[in-house]
Amino acid sequence: MIKILVPVTFTDYSVNALTYALTLAGKFPSTVVLLHSFSDYEDIEEGVSEDQPNSEENVRQRELDARDRLAELCQSTINKMTSIQDKNIELENRFEFGYPEDVILKVSKDLDPDVIIMGTKSKGETIKELLGSITSDVMKKAEVPVLAVPANSTVDLEKLSKVLFITDFGDNDYISIHKLIRLITPFQTQIQAVRFLSHQPDNSEVRRMEKFRDYCDATYRNHQMSFSYEQSEQLMPSLEKYVAENKTDLIAMTRRKRNMIAQLFSPEITRRILFYTDVPLLVFHA
Repeated sequence: MIKILVPVTFTDYSVNALTYALTLAGKFPSTVVLLHSFSDYEDIEEGVSEDQPNSEENVRQRELDARDRLAELCQSTINKMTSIQDKNIELENRFEFGYPEDVILKVSKDLDPDVIIMGTKSKGETIKELLGSITSDVMKKAEVPVLAVPANSTVDLEKLSKVLFITDFGDNDYISIHKLIRLITPFQTQIQAVRFLSHQPDNSEVRRMEKFRDYCDATYRNHQMSFSYEQSEQLMPSLEKYVAENKTDLIAMTRRKRNMIAQLFSPEITRRILFYTDVPLLVFHA
């Protein structure tokens, strides 16, 4: 049994994330929880005109409308489920008051889901900068894995053939690889564990990769896995090239504060991963 938390704002990209979640959940006995957070202030609610007053009557009406939309989304989701999804998935919904980034983290602590799945804007849309956005806040603070799904992701959800696991082959990644394999077990997936370096790996780095490889070969014998280093002076161009050449369906990584992988969470590089590619990004908490 797995549990998936899906924050929804009724935008196209949050509904797209829900579709992704249902495809994943349909492979397991699972519970999918739709979460909508409601704020009294209109400028926090997406798609609401700023010139509407925050009167008590207006706020109450917006709350009723949001509750209706959540109920309608749940019913629509149930109606669209395949027979397999209907058999495997238990669908729930929660309506909570507060700022989305606070509510998502609070509910996540209550539910302890296996993964939070969130939508991001389409490739090239930068209306919301990543740093300071809800997705970024949740990725940085959540204690469970967070999967960001771009609005225009073209991944075939029924296949999920290739996963790029960005790693330094360190201790935290033994835990992350276990969580990753638990999520993708029903798919015929090849996991490519890659460390991106600006130099040739030295002997200790090679031994570290070999230790990680030997552990995975012994522990996950039924999974296709490869292990390698990619050398490049600049991380992002190398990553983009790798994803394109290998037709990557999903990027997975462990969020760290101090090492090369932390470069992925600099403002520019993370923004490009989330907003300038159409590849979903799964982030584990170290």
